[in-house]
Amino acid sequence: MIALKILFATYDVGLSGGARAIFKVAEGLKERNYDVVILTLGGDSSWISSRVPVQYVKYKIPGVLKLPLSLGKMIFFRQIRTAEVYPIELEGISKKIGIHLDLVRPLAEALMDINPDVAVATWYPTALAVWLSGVERRLFFVQDFPDVVKEYTGEYGLKVFEKVLQLPFFFLANSSYTKELILSHNMDARVKVTGVGVDIETFYPRNHKMIDSSGKPIIMAILRSASFKGARIALKSLNIVNRKIPIYALLVVESKTDYVKKLFNEEKPTFRYTIYRNVDDDTLAKLYSSSDVFIFTSYRESFGLPPLEAMACGTPVVTTDCGGNRDYAVNGYNALVVPPGDPQEIARAVVELLKNGNLRERLIDAGLVTAKQWKWDKVIDRFDDVLRNINQ
Repeated sequence: MIALKILFATYDVGLSGGARAIFKVAEGLKERNYDVVILTLGGDSSWISSRVPVQYVKYKIPGVLKLPLSLGKMIFFRQIRTAEVYPIELEGISKKIGIHLDLVRPLAEALMDINPDVAVATWYPTALAVWLSGVERRLFFVQDFPDVVKEYTGEYGLKVFEKVLQLPFFFLANSSYTKELILSHNMDARVKVTGVGVDIETFYPRNHKMIDSSGKPIIMAILRSASFKGARIALKSLNIVNRKIPIYALLVVESKTDYVKKLFNEEKPTFRYTIYRNVDDDTLAKLYSSSDVFIFTSYRESFGLPPLEAMACGTPVVTTDCGGNRDYAVNGYNALVVPPGDPQEIARAVVELLKNGNLRERLIDAGLVTAKQWKWDKVIDRFDDVLRNINQ
């Protein structure tokens, strides 16, 4: 039997939760003897170890963009490791200077050249490329949501996203929240919720402690530059906690740190902290395991994987009710769930966990049970089922 050739069409394979999900699914399908390739416009995939080949699309940057890229010390049209450019950043610059950057066409043309049996879109512009490519069997793995689309591509992008959801794809939703979003724009859509997995062979309780906090409770947070991630709320919350119980914070940030400097200058952390950049999964697991509480402060997520990773590492979680995490985060059972954008409530929940040992242990035990229910194998099973029945 000839293996189906499955192509995942991506904009960017740089470090992100969405890219991690794509690689994990692609790897799992490859292990099940599918012929899998990831086609991308840019990004550096060296952050993840994967046997799935990544193929980069060649295209030219409009001349009007080259000077802003150079002056901004961002990315030229040149080889950087394995990647040509980062298209999300290019789109942001093109939006600011008022031009339209068409990255759909080169991706669609590359799809036509490869002509896979099944093409899987992974971000709403790639859905347009998949649709225009003429590939007969088309899926859309939806991890997008209005907040992230508007953040990176503005009101125009948001309108395009809503139109794309009306196309007759077979949709694979990463959460129940995402499914509801799809159906709100396309009530007749075929949608299967796949979920997202956690790698419990990497994310598990470690005995190793990353730092010596001199007896202070350790609180961990991941700070991202996108406004919907709530980095400012995280710092405000930690400052409030520190006024009540002196703490030490472990802060994971992106490689570009201008937003961190600006944020720290404005919010002025009163607690001691250590910043970690470009961490691999093993280090991330050790950071979770080193922490007494992990806080997740997003306003909106289509899934929200970090709290689940923290649960798998035996770390009690305080999370906002941000949409996608409703599939696994249950207030008082495996996490404390609070309203988004409320640092007082986040701080209250953290202090409660630090003072109530019985509650901590209950959340830890339930979190470990929950994480085991979200293995990647189950996600791959759902993709596999769709691929086997796509023509029916």
